[in-house]
Amino acid sequence: MSEEHRPARRVTPEARLRAAERLVGGAGMIAKRAAERFIKTAPDFGIDLDLLFATGGASAGDPVGQVCLVVPGAGRTAMLFVSPPGDPRACGPLNRQASERVTAIRSAVAELSGGRFAIGQALPEPHEAWAIGAYEKAGMTRVGDLAYLRRPMAGIEDLPDPGPWAPGVEVRRVGNLDQGGSRAELAAALERSYLETLDCPALCGLRETSEVIESHRATGRFDPNRWWVVWADGHPEGCCLLSVCPEHASVELVYMGLGPTLRGRGLGRAVLVHGLRALAGVEAIEVTCAVDRGNAPALRLYEGLGFAEFTSRVAFVTAMREARNVL
Repeated sequence: MSEEHRPARRVTPEARLRAAERLVGGAGMIAKRAAERFIKTAPDFGIDLDLLFATGGASAGDPVGQVCLVVPGAGRTAMLFVSPPGDPRACGPLNRQASERVTAIRSAVAELSGGRFAIGQALPEPHEAWAIGAYEKAGMTRVGDLAYLRRPMAGIEDLPDPGPWAPGVEVRRVGNLDQGGSRAELAAALERSYLETLDCPALCGLRETSEVIESHRATGRFDPNRWWVVWADGHPEGCCLLSVCPEHASVELVYMGLGPTLRGRGLGRAVLVHGLRALAGVEAIEVTCAVDRGNAPALRLYEGLGFAEFTSRVAFVTAMREARNVL
């Protein structure tokens, strides 16, 4: 097989340092030291170095080409990362690097599909055209352009009380998720909020709702007292999930959504203010969230409550429940 069409395979322990150097980017001793730190600290961040895939590197004399790292997450998710372009003198022509990057992604997804993961995700930055192109050509679906927003914790307690709820509407804490009733109610609330959603609608149905709950639960430090279910006429119709992230001195709005019967009535703002006011006394600097730019009503809601954008990402996803063929 020609060098231009090298296959991708799992990286052997002997080739891990060379693969890590490609993944972290750069060259020379700086890249090598960064790669050594990455390998040393990987277990602390839940990174399994057996989930490195690369073109080349089959032997000591075979240079590592392009690399894809798969990082397991809660709720049967896998986050994918790919190596950046390297110096053509060492890594080959840029068009070949682009082709091998696609091969590495496809091989990782194909080998890991049908097992422990339900979906693979990637979140490149908008300026990373080399990564965006690789995920697209590897067959991943672009599900949204995400804006990451934040607002200071200062002044949370001064947000106006939303007042009494509309007739038939209640907002209750989620309760014990390890009990079937509470979990089922939250699942029903989430599923109602997905109907005709504007927030990454292509994600709907790719995972079981129970898997989504576990993914949300793993964000920050789960506290059921900060998770709220919105009820309408005795039925779960939406939710507002907030989790403290001590390592970032922040609170993350993990998820916020209402079902169709409650939209357009100003209840989104009231529910979010209710959840934010309940954060009074929490030791954090800011509240953060992510929202699909296609969700104009949500953007208006957050901006009206003092949230401002600080970064952005492009969201890709691929289903991994069934085995795939590498093209």
